[in-house]
Amino acid sequence: MEVLLKADRLLKQHKLVEAIAEYTSTITRLQGSNLSKVLSSAYNNRGQCFYLQVEFYKAIDDYTDSIKLDPTNAAAWYNRAQVKYRLNNFSEAKIDIVKALEISPKFEDAKSCLTAIENAASNQASS
Repeated sequence: MEVLLKADRLLKQHKLVEAIAEYTSTITRLQGSNLSKVLSSAYNNRGQCFYLQVEFYKAIDDYTDSIKLDPTNAAAWYNRAQVKYRLNNFSEAKIDIVKALEISPKFEDAKSCLTAIENAASNQASS
């Protein structure tokens, strides 16, 4: 995934505006190509940038696009679940996190997230 190296480096440096621009450029260049897994990663990572900027709905849109391109991308399912959890949409968050665990049963962060979602949903129901 050499085409994503610059954008990934910017994300790791928390230069989010620059990373978003780089991911967007990559997405534009690769649209219509047969590189669906690379495009899926670009959308997932740009979604992470939006998430870190607390632009949750833009993040959800990118995670959804990532999933459409590669339904086996457990990280995208997990990330979308995290945002839905933050938005108190526990039922949808649970659907996404269960899907992430179906794809990757040993995904420890996803297991922890599922527990948090179930606890939050239970607390919400009892209040």
